[in-house]
Amino acid sequence: MIKELSYVIAIAEKGNVSKAAESLFISQPSLSRYIKDLENRLGVQLFQRINNRLILTHAGEKYVETAKKITEMYTDLEKDLSGINEELSGRLRVGCAVLRMSYNMPSILKSFITKYPNVDLQLYENYTTKGLEYMLLNGEIDLAIINQRNLPRLSYIPFFEEELLIAVPAAQTLAAKGVPKEGCKYPWIDIRLLHNQPYIGLNGEQSIAIKTREIFSQYRVIPATVLKVKSVESAFRLAEAGLGCAIVPETVVRIPSVPVPPKIFSFGDPITKWNLAIAYREGTVFSNTAVEFINLVKNIHPSLREG
Repeated sequence: MIKELSYVIAIAEKGNVSKAAESLFISQPSLSRYIKDLENRLGVQLFQRINNRLILTHAGEKYVETAKKITEMYTDLEKDLSGINEELSGRLRVGCAVLRMSYNMPSILKSFITKYPNVDLQLYENYTTKGLEYMLLNGEIDLAIINQRNLPRLSYIPFFEEELLIAVPAAQTLAAKGVPKEGCKYPWIDIRLLHNQPYIGLNGEQSIAIKTREIFSQYRVIPATVLKVKSVESAFRLAEAGLGCAIVPETVVRIPSVPVPPKIFSFGDPITKWNLAIAYREGTVFSNTAVEFINLVKNIHPSLREG
């Protein structure tokens, strides 16, 4: 009941279903259906669209006025009964890729465990995004830290954007082909120059392997694959060793471990990027613990803010 009241309040405040859905951590279609069903049930129209913004009708104003009073009373009741500052507890199951456990997750986990020591936080690692998506859809985990692919039955909260880069061995002729480009942190190179070049590929159904195949198909590039490995870290290390080029997320481009490191290039027009997101089953009703975890993740990685 309280959650449903908050749906109408959020739309009234945001003036937009998409922004309201994002703030509520639910999908836009689900929120639209709820409002339509509510209006049918009440027999009144709560919103009208004016200049691409949803504005409350007279009936809507009455509804929101009362809804705010009820939610405030309920919040006061919760404070009286359990204490709003009481430490969170319960179980939260979070899945993430092995790569993310190495780079993005340590600071998140440290902050969450330090703040909420009574939460039973269970972590599940998987090498592939598909594996984590399967676990989500089958109810084996509550949340997953994965690269956003916009699959049906899953919803996503993006929180971190990173660039995909090409690592080229310094001795390879391609290493001299980079040029400055406006808006690029790294020199830019034409991805089509990878055609027939020595290349370190990735096995299986990892998200970056899928993304790379899409990129090669888009630009009609067929590199000369020397080896296929299981992790992007391994691909980067082999590029460092001079065995071939590799496409890797910026996350793994760290301090080189060899005297002559590979050259790093941006590519694509626009520059090739992807989003890291918190994924969950569509229609999930979040516990307070899950909400706190989501908010903490978004605060630690503020590169993608809400509207």
